[in-house]
Formats: sequence, structure tokens, C-alpha cells
Amino acid sequence: MALTKSSVALLAFHTLSVFAGDSCTIDSFNATLDGRVQPLKPLSLPCFSSYNGNSRAPDQSACNAIQRDYSDAFLRANSANGFMYNQIEECASDPRNQCLLDYTNPFNTQALESCHQGNVPSFSLEIKKAEDAMEAFKFSRCSGTPLSIKSSGHDLLGRSSGRGSLNLWTRNLRSLQYTPNFIPAGCDAGASSEYRAVTVGGGVNLDEAYRFAHDHNVTFVGGYAPTVSVGGGWAQAGGHSILSPVYGLGIDRALEYKVITPDGQYRIANECQHQDLFWALRGGGGGTFGLVLESTHKVEPRVSFVSAVVEFPLQSDSRNVLPFLDILVNNSVKWAHEGWGGHFRANSLINITPLLSLSEAKDSLAELAAYVRSQGGTVAIEEFADWLGFYERYVIPNAVEIGDTHFPNTRLVPKAVFETAEGRKNLMDFFARQVSQGGVVYVQEEGPLLYRDVKPTSATPAWREAVWAVTADGFWAWNSTLEERKQSVSQMNEMTELMEAITPGSGTYGAEGNPFTKNWQEAWWGRENYDQLLEIKAKYDPDRLLNCWKCVGWEESEAQDSCFASFE
Repeated sequence: MALTKSSVALLAFHTLSVFAGDSCTIDSFNATLDGRVQPLKPLSLPCFSSYNGNSRAPDQSACNAIQRDYSDAFLRANSANGFMYNQIEECASDPRNQCLLDYTNPFNTQALESCHQGNVPSFSLEIKKAEDAMEAFKFSRCSGTPLSIKSSGHDLLGRSSGRGSLNLWTRNLRSLQYTPNFIPAGCDAGASSEYRAVTVGGGVNLDEAYRFAHDHNVTFVGGYAPTVSVGGGWAQAGGHSILSPVYGLGIDRALEYKVITPDGQYRIANECQHQDLFWALRGGGGGTFGLVLESTHKVEPRVSFVSAVVEFPLQSDSRNVLPFLDILVNNSVKWAHEGWGGHFRANSLINITPLLSLSEAKDSLAELAAYVRSQGGTVAIEEFADWLGFYERYVIPNAVEIGDTHFPNTRLVPKAVFETAEGRKNLMDFFARQVSQGGVVYVQEEGPLLYRDVKPTSATPAWREAVWAVTADGFWAWNSTLEERKQSVSQMNEMTELMEAITPGSGTYGAEGNPFTKNWQEAWWGRENYDQLLEIKAKYDPDRLLNCWKCVGWEESEAQDSCFASFE
């Protein structure tokens, strides 16, 4: 949806007067939008014979389709009621208030006892144009109805949902445009302000952006999951990529946002106008400062690189895990300076670098490769001419599992930790504890250590010294009790405190932080950034129409009315 000067002029004169007086109801709001406001019901409802305590007839045909594709991220992204993780749609504080299938076996009939609304919004409006968002903000202000914004539904902290809310669904804002000499609106023309760029609608996902960029002989630097929304939470919260060590974070590459702010105004935010909003949108978090219609991102020429993919079988007692992790701990700063970025688990690694030749890459990873082969594993070090070839071979098959309850718990590890014997020992002790407790080892090597074109952004400054983002995620089963859920949160909090202790002064990627973090303002943004973000929030959203879990402006007292009430 490209917005022309004439359409912007029309927006400037657009009046929203239909909700005056006592006409501020969902019906009057729906009437202004030709009946496009729809009740939103849980994705799995067709499988159940009871909904919110009332009997109903299951729809077996629809149920079969949902059971078959329950873990299909594209199904969920392309559905208004599709969310990637159970904590987004269940009411975590009340195990009875949910509508979930058994994600380990969606055909398990024992899961089909009853369906409740959980944390799923009450209504949905598909955003087709700017005026839709303006009307929604006006209605929210008038009626007191809370709002939530969903593009793909990937938000791990549940911010794209919310019980009782009107959900603004942006997935079908799908425009794509390549500009070889993009100049942000309001900026003077000149070589220093021209960029090779791709402009995407607010619902475009990474899969679409990658393929579009490839068709135009450029490289879009993005994340790992194909269905993640480019302009949604990814490009507003930080946006890490396995290319980030060389090419920076998503917020470093964002050039412009076209956004409807909660005060009902259409705004273009970039380095030359609404600079405060532009700063906030680059790190302040999705669904917080406005509804993004379009965003423009700097792209690279077609990038060639070397990839390394290694894996070995785990021994029954996992005793071959810690030696593998020890090699990683002792080499990661060196590898970061060589441009390597990627992910590793207890017995596998996928990394890439655009800075080394094939022979240099093999020399760089010689110790790692020797150990993996000694454990009966495989090592593949190869060249790729472009991102799309690697993406199709390795990223798509290794996309993160969805459909389960998966709480993030990430901490940024600065290079200083790796540079002392004590720091390295602390990391190995942390891994030893994870392995002994049966925890999942997962680390993202995506700190933008080599990126030098750094301009002010509102994400935690800890990113600039980070080498790793290490995780100690929390999980629980679809049929877990409240006590089991509390135990999971308690264990996750213990690991958060341990990670904070070994990385003093660092921070957390807020989009993947433990949702029960106590010092979340400091950990996710840094106190100075957070205080500034609060001022900008008050300017553009004075009525706090966009108010999600531990977003900028959220208050601790609001926990008691949320679906996380039992854990705070």
C-alpha cells in the first residue's frame, strides 16, 4: 500500500466524528467499517463440543485441517486467530481458560474436553488502509476498549493478543517495492542520504522479503523464522540476524516508518522528520507507538558467504556436550571478528560469514570440526552465492517449532565475559547446570560487533558489546496444572538471575526476554532509554491506547488483571 501525496492530504482532513455521545459501541464502530469487525474465536474451536461453557457441534472437517496443520506457521500467520505460541492465546493463570490441542499429538482426543476464550482478543479488524487504524484508535479512546496489534502472531510475550481487546490485524498489508536510490521523505537529495532499499507493507513476512530481494539482485538482512513480520515486532524491537555481526541489527537498517499513531495521526518517521518517533520505533517494541503501515529498510548487494553446518550424536549421558561448548566459549570472540554469525545447540551449529574464503573458513573452524568428527558427527563447510540458496537449504528446515508454550529467556553476553578466565568458567558452569537439569541449550551468535554505521536507537545499548544471546527458555505442557506452571516460571526466574550475575551491566533483547523479569525496564532498554521512551509514548499515545505486557508505559499494578496474574 504505497501512500501518495494526495492520499496523505486526504488523511490530513479525515474526520472521525461518528462515535460522539452514546453511539460509542462496537455496533456503531462496525457500521463505519462496512461490517468488517468480526468476533474472534480460538483457532482450535472447530474441534470442541463446548465453548465458554456452552454446548456446540464440532466441525469435524475444519477440525481435521487444524489438527493436520497445527504446527504450520503459515496457517497461523495467515489466520486472524492464529498465534505461534500457546502463551499468546491461553490464559496462563487459569489452566481451564484455554482452547488448545496437544501439540505433541494434535489428534489426541483427551485434549478435546472444553474450549474457552483464554487470552484471544474478542474482536478482529483487518487493516486495509490507514483510515481503518484511525477509526480503531478513535473507537478505543471513546469506548475504553483495549487494542492489540497482530501481524504474524510471533510475539513471544503475548503482546499481539489480549483478552477483551479489539485486534488490529495487518497481515494483508503486503506491498513490496525496491528503490535503488531511496531518499527518506523530507531529507535533502544527495549521495549521503540515498540508500538501496526495500519498502514493505506492515504484514510482509521475511520469506516474502527474502524472495523479493533476491529477484532484485539484493540481500535483505533479516531473521530466521520465515513467517516473522518484517515491519512488526522484528524491526521495531531490535531485529537480530545471523548476518548481524557484519551488517547490523534490523533497527540499524530501518530507514523510514509510515505509521498511524494512537492520537489518530498519519506520520512519516525517519532521520529528517518525527525523529523522536523514529528513534522510539527502532527498539522501543512493536505494538507500542503506533500501527505501522509501511517500513523501508536498507538492503545490501547480493552477498556471497561461507556456511558451516555441524552436528554429532549425543551420548546417553550427554558427556560429549560440554567439550563442544567449551570450544565455542573459547573461540567465539575470534569467530565474531571473522564475521561468523549463527546459532548453536548442545550438539549442533549453523554459522555463516561473508568475510572469509572457503579455505579460511575451514582453517577458522578446524578445532571445532575435528571434535565433531571425533564424535561421529558431520561437518559441512561450503560456499553460497546468495542468501536465498542458504535460506532454502538450512533456514526453512530448521525453523523454530511452533504450537507449544515456549517462554523466551534471553540474555546478551558481552565480549568482556569471554576475555577473562573467570567469565569463561562462569559460562561453562551455566551450561553445565543447563545440561544437568535437562534444559535446552540454545545460543544465538548475532551481536553486531563489527557493524560500524551505528546511529542512535532505543534498544538496549548492551547490543553493541554483545557476542551472544544465550537462552534458558521455559516450557510447559498443554495440560499443565497451575502449580506446574508456577514451577516452570520459578525455574526460569532462577536462570534469569544466574545469567544476570555472570553478565553484570549487560541487558536483554526485550522481544525475547523472560516475561517475568523484575527489572525489565533496565534490562530491556536501559534506564536512560526507557525514561526517554516514556516521554515519547506520552506524546504520541497520551491515552495509553496501546498498552501491552511490559511494553513502554506498562505499570506493575496492571499485572493483576492480566493472564499472567498468578506469576507476578
